[in-house]
Amino acid sequence: MLLLGLDLETGGEFNAPLDRNFIIEIGMVLWDTDFGQPVELYSMLIDNDRPLSPEAAEYTGISDELLKRHGAKPDIRVLNPVKAMMNKADFIVAHNGRDFDRPLMETFFARQSHKMPAKYWLDTLHDVDYPKNCTSRNLTYLAGFHGILNSFPHRAVTDVLTMLTILSRHDIEAVIASAKSPRLVVKAEVGFDNREKAKAKRFNWESPGGKEGLKYPKSWVRIIREDQLEPLKQECDFPVVIMERLKPASG
Repeated sequence: MLLLGLDLETGGEFNAPLDRNFIIEIGMVLWDTDFGQPVELYSMLIDNDRPLSPEAAEYTGISDELLKRHGAKPDIRVLNPVKAMMNKADFIVAHNGRDFDRPLMETFFARQSHKMPAKYWLDTLHDVDYPKNCTSRNLTYLAGFHGILNSFPHRAVTDVLTMLTILSRHDIEAVIASAKSPRLVVKAEVGFDNREKAKAKRFNWESPGGKEGLKYPKSWVRIIREDQLEPLKQECDFPVVIMERLKPASG
């Protein structure tokens, strides 16, 4: 099986709406699961003729000067190899791809009047059943938990290699089945005084913080599979309610 791991670095302010963000680096790795090895790599800096936000420059280590010297323009010459690698893959893999990488790539294709290849996406943030003592889904934490060193964190292709190495430690067929399962957005009914209980159960606080278009502002929410709802309710000593039913991440 061929997986295409994909990661994007962006130049906008943190929590900027996707339509106001822009890609500054694309990293992709074709990974053969039979061998547990990368077989093709692609890494490209993108010069959008737009200044980076201070947050993005500090987070990635990428500067305006680096992009001016080594970046490619976001045109068909970048899109073609991306599309070719996507077409080779059985599945595309990203960390938080549902909410971040996938919509950004769809916009990138649309701007070139192309349609992104229809592929199932696997999300290592949501689709892997990590052990219960793995208390965070942050990629840097996951790398440490799995005993993996990423020498260049927050650079696209090295993050992809880290992500795929983590994924290789898990049952890929179970991950695929998880990705194809219906999802629920659930909310923890907690107040200010017991908010730490929700955080301990990996609910995330949806704070506006300058980000527009949040569906559940000022709420503790989490995405789970349907079959995880009742076990989660049994774990929690606070009410858990369904906010939305999500479709599987199909092509």
